[in-house]
Amino acid sequence: MIRHLIFYILISSPLYVHSQDEKIYNLSDSADLVEFIGELDRIEIENKKWLNTLSSKGVTYKNEEIVFDEEAIKLLKDKSYREKVYREYTLYDVGLSFSEMDIKKAFWQIINIYPEKKDTLIQYVFAFEEILPVDEILLASFYTYAFFDPKITKLGNGKPDVYRPDIFEEYFRRTKEIIFVIDNLRKLKHNEWSGYVHGHNYGGKEGLNLQQIYEAGKPFEKLIDHPSWIN
Repeated sequence: MIRHLIFYILISSPLYVHSQDEKIYNLSDSADLVEFIGELDRIEIENKKWLNTLSSKGVTYKNEEIVFDEEAIKLLKDKSYREKVYREYTLYDVGLSFSEMDIKKAFWQIINIYPEKKDTLIQYVFAFEEILPVDEILLASFYTYAFFDPKITKLGNGKPDVYRPDIFEEYFRRTKEIIFVIDNLRKLKHNEWSGYVHGHNYGGKEGLNLQQIYEAGKPFEKLIDHPSWIN
């Protein structure tokens, strides 16, 4: 269900479907055909730029220098933006970020909430597995937003002072754990087992089913005890 919802969000995004400026092309007309192909090329360029932004680490170290990307510079210089970004997050915030196609920020919110709501959060991330490089985006989210988190870093005169490296390391541990869980799930194929989890495919459009998913670890253990399963 979550995967279907996220797919709907993706195809409904202005980045993919430009419904606001809808135009009907007559592909039998050479001028319209050229314009249509040009529009497809433009959209493809925008999509590639968007994907590159998702995988971009906000803070990197190159040639003995710390390099900030556009989002990191905004976090560094814009106090009101930092206050908007860094707060207590809920699943509602994650869903809202996804609906706004702010996926990198949504992944950062997931890292913050984790390990609470593990089952739902893992489902959110795994829903993107077939359409986006989730490992890269998780790491990019961590390296973009963790560095400027006020619980970790003080910004005096625009200069960052990391005073709680332990929290920074905890966020990194969570990031690696989420990637580890997703990696175990993606390796599973039809009729294969991962511990007590069985991969099964009925051959329909629903794709791979993970049987006994509650055996995949703590992120799924609570699913079997959910009240909706009782009576």
